[in-house]
Amino acid sequence: MAKKRKRRTARRRPVIQSEKYSIRALHEDREYGLYWYAWLWKLLRPVLIFLCSVLMVVGMVSVGYDRIYGAFFAPVARDSVEMVEFQINSGETVTQIGQRLEDAKLLRDRRVFKYMVQFKGLTNALSYGVFKLSPAMSVDQIIEELTSGSQTNERVITIVPGWTCEDIAKYLVDIGALEDTREFLSLCNNVDLFVGSSYALRDAQNAGTLPGRKYALEGYLAPDTYRVFTSATAESIIRTLLNQHNKVIDSVYYANHAEYYTDEEGAYHEVERYATNLTMDQIVTLASMIEKEAANREDYARVSAVFHNRLRQGMKLESDPTATYLLGENKLALTEAETGAANNYNTYFLPGLPIGPICNPSVAALEAAQAPDMEYIKQNYLYFCATEPGSGQLVFSISKEEHDANVAMYRPLWEEYDRRQALERAAEAQKPAD
Repeated sequence: MAKKRKRRTARRRPVIQSEKYSIRALHEDREYGLYWYAWLWKLLRPVLIFLCSVLMVVGMVSVGYDRIYGAFFAPVARDSVEMVEFQINSGETVTQIGQRLEDAKLLRDRRVFKYMVQFKGLTNALSYGVFKLSPAMSVDQIIEELTSGSQTNERVITIVPGWTCEDIAKYLVDIGALEDTREFLSLCNNVDLFVGSSYALRDAQNAGTLPGRKYALEGYLAPDTYRVFTSATAESIIRTLLNQHNKVIDSVYYANHAEYYTDEEGAYHEVERYATNLTMDQIVTLASMIEKEAANREDYARVSAVFHNRLRQGMKLESDPTATYLLGENKLALTEAETGAANNYNTYFLPGLPIGPICNPSVAALEAAQAPDMEYIKQNYLYFCATEPGSGQLVFSISKEEHDANVAMYRPLWEEYDRRQALERAAEAQKPAD
């Protein structure tokens, strides 16, 4: 009988049962093991979320504030050192003031100015007058300045030697002292109104030389720097200039200008001065020609000597500025038509002095008209002309041949200079008005 085989069973690998991870064990691990900081995270997490939210809000607010401040409140030019005179006129509204501040490039937005003034309750604190403002000032600083009481009811005006009545009128309009030039220029021909206020004007009236002049007051509006009220009228400004001219006449025409020197033996001698028989008004007229002809003060007395020499010898003065005065132009190279124009100012056409001054001369020019260079008088200089345009230099000659040679040398430069000036004026005239 066959034997029963014993069945072999497969060997099983031993199963290692892991210890069950209890809640207590997990708690202990988190408290003392890998997750010991969990409790701290529970505390910090809401705090960190809050701080991040605050930082985001602050960042957005900061960026928004910077943009709004830069667009509406910031200075127009933070680094500017320029100071601007800004005038508030009596009766102007906050809206009008803000508009003019914006137009003057002192504000970025007129509406912000208006709302801030009204919000602060400063509408009635704005007073009229002239204030010193800068493009580097913020809206707050401008409002503070306009309500600080620092304004002045005066303005400074500067009349430049050599300006004509028309130049002065235009300047006064440009700085806002006058609305237009018409009243001022009309008053410049009102002899009866001002004859009692000007020595030279009365002298001209007595001599009968006022009829035919372009402006009766030409020559008598003293160049200087003045402080006048912002409310000053054209008449009051003219009287101020005439009063100063009287002081100049006193110091130049009536004063004793005797000068002395000592010789080797110590004796005093009076410096020789030129004896002129020109009247006060003629001195002013001659001074106006000197002012226009000479750019450098050291040439004043030399130009005066040439004119005095020519007057003494009965020669025409042939002064270019007298030929162009009525045209209102400044040229170096004149045409035959310009030098041959028949009028009471053109000294190429008429003998002697023009009918009246051609500008308002400086004290230095008036002094030179009375005291020409004695060496040039003695050597009988009769001619002069400009050299290179823009240099301000003059070249003097005794003979006509020498003078003609100088003119031939420099005239091409004068013509080119006049051409460039004409082109610049044409280009300026074509620019659109602001």
